[in-house]
Amino acid sequence: MKYKWILLLVVAVSIPLYAKGEAPQVVTSLPAVEIKYNDHRDPFEAINRTMWDFNYLFLDRYFVRPVAHGYKDYVPNPVRTGVNNFVYNLEEPSSMINNTLQGKWGWAANAGGRFTINTTVGLLGLVDVADMMGMRRKQDDFNEVLAYYGAPNGPYFMAPFYGPIVTREIASDWVDGLYFPLSELTMWQSVLKWGLKGLDARTKAIDQERLLDNALDPYAFAKNAYLQHMDYKVFDGDVPSTQVDDDLLDEYMDELD
Repeated sequence: MKYKWILLLVVAVSIPLYAKGEAPQVVTSLPAVEIKYNDHRDPFEAINRTMWDFNYLFLDRYFVRPVAHGYKDYVPNPVRTGVNNFVYNLEEPSSMINNTLQGKWGWAANAGGRFTINTTVGLLGLVDVADMMGMRRKQDDFNEVLAYYGAPNGPYFMAPFYGPIVTREIASDWVDGLYFPLSELTMWQSVLKWGLKGLDARTKAIDQERLLDNALDPYAFAKNAYLQHMDYKVFDGDVPSTQVDDDLLDEYMDELD
């Protein structure tokens, strides 16, 4: 027999053990591996990863992604652009106030001018006439006001159905809804606005799907991209060099903006 010498060796070792009343023990299982997360920005990472699996592997894969692709493939670009312009035009007054609170007088005037021009000449915001005049869109929310005065991001969360968010956003997003015309929207109109903004953002991210799909850890990649995007907004695109990550995250962040 080819492996006869191995069998003889096993028997030779086993005989003294059985003679002493001891049988050879066979290890049937490995000790459990304990996974530890040490990202101070993400103290609830174990729960967040579970929510990520639900959002990304189920909700996005089977519902959101097909809708986004269908929206991009079958809805004409002028229609998508018009809807997007209309939705974002509703936020210009709150952006004007938030820029004012940060002492960004030029951007505050820009937001007020954009709302006036696009609401009148631009057919209630459907056409971004202000952009054609060189007044580019730059919208600040109250979350950025708090960051400007030193409020930290706080713990990172992956909310089911909603996606990534930091504590500072949870505590402040409702403030922007207090300003006209957002304050005049009904609950269902606000939900529709939120859905259209989310659909637009997801459609813009289609070209970046390969980055997530090919990432070694899609959860960590998306988290770092989102937190970098937050810094990008707070610093108006001029992020200190110590906070800039790799080029792939820069590319992904630009698509989200």
